[in-house]
Amino acid sequence: MIFDTFLRFRVPVSPSDQPDQLQKQQPKQQPKQQPKQQSKQQAKPTLLNITELPPWYDPNPYIYSSYRPLTNSWLHSLLSWTYLHNETTNIFSHLIPAVILFVGLGWLYEHLHSRHVDLTQFDWTVVSVQLLSGAICLLVSAVYHTGLNHSEGVAGRLLGCDYAGIMGCMVGCFGSGLHFGFYCCPGVKWFYWGVIVVLSSMNAVFLLNPRFSGPEWRRVRLGGFIGTGLSAFAPIAHAWVLWGPVYLWNIGVPYYLLEGLLLFIGCWFWEISRILIPRQIRHWGHSHTTWHIFVTLAIVSHIAGLLSAMDYTYSRGCHIAT
Repeated sequence: MIFDTFLRFRVPVSPSDQPDQLQKQQPKQQPKQQPKQQSKQQAKPTLLNITELPPWYDPNPYIYSSYRPLTNSWLHSLLSWTYLHNETTNIFSHLIPAVILFVGLGWLYEHLHSRHVDLTQFDWTVVSVQLLSGAICLLVSAVYHTGLNHSEGVAGRLLGCDYAGIMGCMVGCFGSGLHFGFYCCPGVKWFYWGVIVVLSSMNAVFLLNPRFSGPEWRRVRLGGFIGTGLSAFAPIAHAWVLWGPVYLWNIGVPYYLLEGLLLFIGCWFWEISRILIPRQIRHWGHSHTTWHIFVTLAIVSHIAGLLSAMDYTYSRGCHIAT
């Protein structure tokens, strides 16, 4: 420490005035040691505790350590994939399912065409949009958690993108479910499509406005998501009145109800995980990672319901069994 201080603040000396030994040692020491220290810091920086974070970071108050330092560099934020910290499980719990959905899209196309030879292009478009909206939602979430330690500006923009991805996924799920639920009533289907687009657009305007991005608006943002999700009960009730419970079963509504239940459990898992999971393993099973898992399961449940509805629609056409 003293030698380092001396090197930083000493008066420069001409090379001719230095002793011979110092002139020989100096070029050997400086180029070797400094790059090694920098490369180690770049590979795995020192993780921070919650008291060392800037005020805008908005951390989970139940996670006390393993926070990445700010990088102001996308490269260094991406390098955080190579070491363990409290965002590791948040990143990969959505990145891996996103890749699976992207890859599975091609397989699903072949599967549906072999199962339903008369599959229309519009029906396939509805299914593929639902899968793509889910995959993009998960991918954007993984990018957000990766770049959260970049800078305040980048983190804020990524948070808006994360919200937009969630709303896009909701529109994809609603749209695909309504398509096969009201397959023989296009007027009703388009009406509900318009309703969900309007609700989602209103939510998006609120979520993407920087004025409402602070932690004090978290409950309001969550309320907007829940309110939009609960609006799905309107077309379900409508179909019940028109065709009865058997029809709802055939078009995959039980899967959609399971989807909603999974999302509800994920939203309120905060307190449960805080009680059940010890502090020392917060980065392995904290509430946000659990929420990610429930979101992924909800998307899978919706896809299962969608395929069930498609099988029923293509087997019976508009001859509805009530």
